Amino acid sequence: MNDVAKKAEPVPKGATPPGWGEDELTKFWDNARANQLGTFANKRGAYERLAQIDRAFVTAFNGWTNPDSELVAMLFLRCHSAFRAAAGLAAAGQAVECYALDRALLEFAGYGLHIFRNPSDGTVWLNRHQDEKSTEAAKAAFSHRKVLASVAAANRDAGKRFELLYQRAIDFGAHPNQLSVTGNMSIVDQPDRREMRSIYLHEDGLALNMALKMTATCGVCALELAQCVYNARFELLGVNAAMPYLKCGL
Repeated sequence: MNDVAKKAEPVPKGATPPGWGEDELTKFWDNARANQLGTFANKRGAYERLAQIDRAFVTAFNGWTNPDSELVAMLFLRCHSAFRAAAGLAAAGQAVECYALDRALLEFAGYGLHIFRNPSDGTVWLNRHQDEKSTEAAKAAFSHRKVLASVAAANRDAGKRFELLYQRAIDFGAHPNQLSVTGNMSIVDQPDRREMRSIYLHEDGLALNMALKMTATCGVCALELAQCVYNARFELLGVNAAMPYLKCGL
């Protein structure tokens, strides 16, 4: 099994397609990309940690053949994809939005481990959209409480981290909770008015640092869950040996 990156026709390096940068959306994308380059250049420690976590995912899953459960394997591949997306948003300074993807990567990993421990629930998950009864059955089988129980049963310490990170992601952006809004705004007093500004792209500072560290920590937690399923593979490929270093300082 491999991750597949679908690519459009390449644009020459340094060039942009006609019309790029002439509207607000592509201007925003340019600003986000500039922030990613700034993170890469100026926050090497944080970037290298993300790259090393990504490398562990690639080592474990690239070129994979004949996994015991294709469904569990696909969920962990989607977990890796969500990690990459979260890392990109964190590096761009899109702090709120990266927390939504941090939650997603945890859930992909949690669902994979839950199905590994409860194989019959895989069929329930696949049949979710058959009818209303199937939908309710899937919701019940994959409630957060049940997924967390599977994680904790497989690795108690990882289960504690999984829950802490999951709830933190909800607080800071995966739900439209108070911290996700008020924690990403500024109030500027003008001579005749007070301006409330919502920050779409954070510059260097606490919010950016938190987003980068949160995404790294979620990525490592997801690898711990995958380790519960694929410990022999992780050991053979050297991922287990890398795990203590990836966890250090998180």
